[in-house]
Amino acid sequence: MKNIALVVNFEKENAREAALSLIQALQGRALLYSSAEGEGLLPIAAMADEELFSLCPTVVTLGGDGTIIRTAGRCAPYGNVLIGINLGRLGFLATVEAAPIDAAAEFILSDVEYRERTMLACRIVRPGGPEPQVHALNDVVLSRGAGRLHRIRAHMDGRLLTGVRADGLVIATPTGSTAYSLSAGGPIAAPDMDLFILSPICPHDLTARPMVLPTDRILTLETKDDAVVSVDGRNIGVIREGEWVEVRKSPYLTRLAVAPGSDFYELARKTLSSNI
Repeated sequence: MKNIALVVNFEKENAREAALSLIQALQGRALLYSSAEGEGLLPIAAMADEELFSLCPTVVTLGGDGTIIRTAGRCAPYGNVLIGINLGRLGFLATVEAAPIDAAAEFILSDVEYRERTMLACRIVRPGGPEPQVHALNDVVLSRGAGRLHRIRAHMDGRLLTGVRADGLVIATPTGSTAYSLSAGGPIAAPDMDLFILSPICPHDLTARPMVLPTDRILTLETKDDAVVSVDGRNIGVIREGEWVEVRKSPYLTRLAVAPGSDFYELARKTLSSNI
């Protein structure tokens, strides 16, 4: 029997009820465990991340794309296959719908096909030394802090790549190209491509444009003004003058389950266009 981890976004309406229905549908057919958030809310053993993701090759999330993205960062070192059960509106990453729950259960128990997604590794470097790396499926964002963000410099392998006056910069993976990067004017990239996208946020320079970059280089971002660093929407710190953000390709990949017949371009049309 499969060892399966459940990660539930209990802030979603009916998330607990969907999780209980899924547990019932899988009962006796798989060994089920919950992330720590499920302790006292689900009738299965709850575990800390390290123990849970080491034990369970398959991780099932109940929520939306945001739940999958956050979970991808948490389980990145363990090589799990992520299956997203969608409880929200149509997104890009969730594999199957929660209803009917029996169909979702059968998919989870099947020989699931998956695709590998590139991730980012990000760390803040301070005079006392670098902080631990954080891994992202979508993006790393440097944005306006307490002061006005006047000018950001981006270097690639130690050489100046660009300097922009903007509210911030987004460095996105192909998976993240349909998220904040897209809102900042960046291009959409197919998820199986190996590239990064650097997009200025609300640039004050008319010549500042998004850039497509190779993944085998090290990017560093610096600014003289205080700036917030966020990874997949989670703030990890503030940098000041003399500090910088280092971004590179993560050694980890997100293994994301795909439903039979799924098509990224069809999904992009449905998700991003109201006219088709």
